[in-house]
Amino acid sequence: MTYLRPGSSIAIPGTRHAHPSRLDLQGLRAGIAERRRKLLDLELAMVAECEAQAARGRAPAVQMHDRETWDRATWDRYLAAAAALEDQYGPPMRRLLREIDQLERLLALPFASDAAA
Repeated sequence: MTYLRPGSSIAIPGTRHAHPSRLDLQGLRAGIAERRRKLLDLELAMVAECEAQAARGRAPAVQMHDRETWDRATWDRYLAAAAALEDQYGPPMRRLLREIDQLERLLALPFASDAAA
């Protein structure tokens, strides 16, 4: 673990520079919200790419907006696209999930509620 000397700062959202033992709850919540927004953007982009691949060569009865109408071939194309895109989307999505978890743990610390006072 790295020792930080008094007055040194680290890039953790939600920490106050005035007093290193106090947490800025608004900053933590803002950091969590921003990472959740980025995660949602990545998820939506991946789903859009998967749906575009699934739509290619679909049967006339398949309606892309209604997954109840998807046949096995459409699902297979969707899942194949998801597997092919994992290297592109998986690592940043997992990183964001880890960061969200870390920030939520900071927010849940017993002294975090004291920091608002």
